[in-house]
Amino acid sequence: MISKLIFRYGLIAAAVSAMAFLGPATQAGVVFEGQATSAALPMANPQADASLGHPTSVIDVQPGQRDTAAEPAAGILAWPAPTRRSFHLTSSCQPYAATIRRGAAAWSGLTEGAGTPVECTNSYITNCGGGSRVVGCNWGRGQRIALFMRGVGDGALLAAHEFGHNWYGHSTYRCAGWGSPQEVMAPSICN
Repeated sequence: MISKLIFRYGLIAAAVSAMAFLGPATQAGVVFEGQATSAALPMANPQADASLGHPTSVIDVQPGQRDTAAEPAAGILAWPAPTRRSFHLTSSCQPYAATIRRGAAAWSGLTEGAGTPVECTNSYITNCGGGSRVVGCNWGRGQRIALFMRGVGDGALLAAHEFGHNWYGHSTYRCAGWGSPQEVMAPSICN
């Protein structure tokens, strides 16, 4: 009898954990001061207006105020993504193609050849739903992506972040980094 109760409570705990993992995304555009403590990555909110962009800003920090973990070697990443997606680079991104492809490699099932158009701009992005010093935007979870590659120190991280918005919202990390999918999905790139 006791073992059946323990089994049932274990199933309930697993269901509650799964519901927490699949919960709504945090609001985009907010820079949080602390680091995330949850292992769950926020899922994109299907009820959100698909025409709005997810702005990613760049902020300047002093040395020692951020984790300086370097980009992992190629092939180490490829975190799972809920669905397969595809992208293609517009001519404006040709000078940054290799860097953007390194960022795309962060997500398993993301391929190049069709799908989301990725464009590169020569200045901060102004039509992404607010924020200042916006360096990346993903409209409609993969309808269109814009990147200001010269605005950040790690262009591959910026690309990985914007591709991640195909599925996920912002996490509660302050600064994006390569440590985990949650860290990649921080709302700011810290230079």
